[in-house]
Amino acid sequence: MQIRFLIDSNQRASGAMFLPPLKDELLVFVYPTPAPRLFHTFFCPPLRIIALDEEGHFLFDQVAPANRFIRLPACRIVLETDPVVKVEPWLESILGVVKRGFDLPQLGAWQAGVRVDSLVFALLAEAVADLRRVKDAQQRGLRLDHLDQRFDVWERGQLASSAGFILDFSRGYSVPPGALRLSRSLLNAEEPHLDELFAAAMAGTPWQNDLPRQCARCGRGGQWRYALHAPENIPAELAWRYLRPENAVALCHRCVDTLDLHRQPELNVELAWGLWGPRFEALQEWHRALAEGRLPDWDKLAYPLWPPEFGGETWESGSGALEYAAPRSPEQVQRSAAHEETLRRILFSKRMLQRHLANTPLRHLLELGEKHRGGIS
Repeated sequence: MQIRFLIDSNQRASGAMFLPPLKDELLVFVYPTPAPRLFHTFFCPPLRIIALDEEGHFLFDQVAPANRFIRLPACRIVLETDPVVKVEPWLESILGVVKRGFDLPQLGAWQAGVRVDSLVFALLAEAVADLRRVKDAQQRGLRLDHLDQRFDVWERGQLASSAGFILDFSRGYSVPPGALRLSRSLLNAEEPHLDELFAAAMAGTPWQNDLPRQCARCGRGGQWRYALHAPENIPAELAWRYLRPENAVALCHRCVDTLDLHRQPELNVELAWGLWGPRFEALQEWHRALAEGRLPDWDKLAYPLWPPEFGGETWESGSGALEYAAPRSPEQVQRSAAHEETLRRILFSKRMLQRHLANTPLRHLLELGEKHRGGIS
């Protein structure tokens, strides 16, 4: 882990802006005194933001949505990490460095209420540019209550976020009147779906080209095959969850034909269950609750994927929390022996030639070898 301390106002003002995903890098913002802070996630990679008091107690811990301002309680230390990084093993070292002291001549950073005109103007310009996309669509005859004909659900969530941003900051800054009118109209039109749109903006962005498309059976290049399918006439504001990675398995055409999956679609469900374990089980519970009309009301900003009672507490155990909304590969999911046996039974029920095997994580996971069903020739 590379820990980088940001101790002056210039370093803190830049933070994670324009950086690639932090991965094994941990940013530590150190301030002279505790005070409320205003952070933002514009132009930043996916971030987990943690606010600490001087003793290292957690005051705030959240995976921050993109393109938002985040108000933090009075704190002296703020951490920014990749959403999947565990910071606890490094806290003692960080606190030890902070307590030994830095030369902090500047108050720096952002306290709540401080005007940061140049950045806010840039953010307003970005938000106005988002609304210009809506205006262009309107000029082509698209009504605001039919935005689903032009924009994906996650895009509609981003557009609604931009509209809200413009209205929130219009009192202190000059905003084109047309942008204000369009922002109000957009939010009024989308009001019945706003919680789902914001959830989709945080957890429904396209991921298919980000995860490796290795065939789960042979390791060659594959295509994503979805297990559960959206019911007919389901609103688009709900259907985006069926495109989550937990509902997909990558398979090549050769293996699909070999396993005869075209004529046995139920095997796709078993494969997704075996591969994704409790994450698929949580999605499947949401799917069943939707079909049976028993979906509970829940905080979709905190749990954009599915209600908290449908999954576990961590990503590995199926949590649908915002902290675990970013797509991940399935290697570390908590599978049971039944999950693994299902994968072996379906994927390796037919014999495979040694030259068709690739050195894939799933092969090691299942200890692929002659002892497996079907064997290897």
